[in-house]
Amino acid sequence: MLKKVFLWVGILQLLIIIFTLFMYKKLELLSYINVAFVIGSIFLLISLTLFVIKGRFFDIVFFSFQNIFSRMEDKDRSPLSKLVPQNYSALFIASIVTIIIMLAALLLQTS
Repeated sequence: MLKKVFLWVGILQLLIIIFTLFMYKKLELLSYINVAFVIGSIFLLISLTLFVIKGRFFDIVFFSFQNIFSRMEDKDRSPLSKLVPQNYSALFIASIVTIIIMLAALLLQTS
């Protein structure tokens, strides 16, 4: 679990640096903060969406759409929560760590 978190944090930091260089053409603290906020927020939103889907919130709606628009047998149907990947917690923790790093950089910027 810890390896996955470090891997995701590394991937997110690499994405932040790439997008910072691509969008701002230079690597400054303020541009890092801006891009880190956006990327950290996007991945936090993705992990929270996976959490809600995994919590069987949309299973009834998904089952209803399968029932109306499909001629599948009941044994072939699977709920939406079974189709979502199981491990979203590493992504959640990595996005929180990214936002914490961004807040630390923001404190550095303001002081």
